[in-house]
Amino acid sequence: MPNRPPSALDWFVLLLLAVIWGASFLFIKWSVAIFSPIQMAMWRMVFATAIYMPVAAAFWSKIDWKRWKALLVVAFCGSAIPNFLFAVAGQHVNSSLAGILNSLTPLFTLILGVSFFGMLFTRNKIIGIALGMTGTIVLVFFNSKSAVEGNFYYAGLCVLATVAYAINANTVNTWLRDQHPAAIASAAFVLTGWMFIFGLWYSEGWQVAWQHKDGTKGLSYIFYLAALGTVGGSILYFWLLQRTSAIFATSVTYLLPVSAIVLGAFDEEKIGWIDLCGTAVILAGLYIARK
Repeated sequence: MPNRPPSALDWFVLLLLAVIWGASFLFIKWSVAIFSPIQMAMWRMVFATAIYMPVAAAFWSKIDWKRWKALLVVAFCGSAIPNFLFAVAGQHVNSSLAGILNSLTPLFTLILGVSFFGMLFTRNKIIGIALGMTGTIVLVFFNSKSAVEGNFYYAGLCVLATVAYAINANTVNTWLRDQHPAAIASAAFVLTGWMFIFGLWYSEGWQVAWQHKDGTKGLSYIFYLAALGTVGGSILYFWLLQRTSAIFATSVTYLLPVSAIVLGAFDEEKIGWIDLCGTAVILAGLYIARK
């Protein structure tokens, strides 16, 4: 249920999110070399909870606590579940492939939106999503550095994470459109933060942070993921969802392969002509789908 066509500001926010979240796949890969996936995910959520607490206090009067069920969906499907799944997958697939697979989110957003959330779809959206999917397939199966062979299980975890993101997008778009973006994100963590603190203790993430020789470095990677990837990114994302539509906002994942591949080059992941062709098809799909 879009509000209006996206403006230049909306496109800028979309590109900014692509850079923030594209870099996240590198930071995930680096952090799971130090922490286990569950420890990394718990640290990320605890950091995000700590950052969100003053935000929640500032927006307390604007939070509609009667919508706690939708807020729980935001906490788990928008952050906790996909964070953990990408952390597990990050040990076996490279950051470029993770970013590529994340571009499945608009497809699942449309499927779930039409099936369960009363979303209307147009010919342009279908064509755009089909092109985006084509570009993704090109990057996954015709890109020698994707290393997808033998890692289909872990690639599948990335796909499952995109289903969670799609549920989150439709939930916000359907039941939380009138709530302030910062209120949505912070309230979700007020409700669930205690769970992540307990999870961090139970997973022994505290001990690893202080005992591992690279524990401090690992925490700095995770802090980026929490402060920018979870807190800053979520607020911008919810704002974009409210200003435009679920399809346009989730289209940021079509740009993530581009961002992840370019940023991955700084981690010695080379860019080839297949990357450029697949990226061009994805961008064409994004342009058509937003009409």
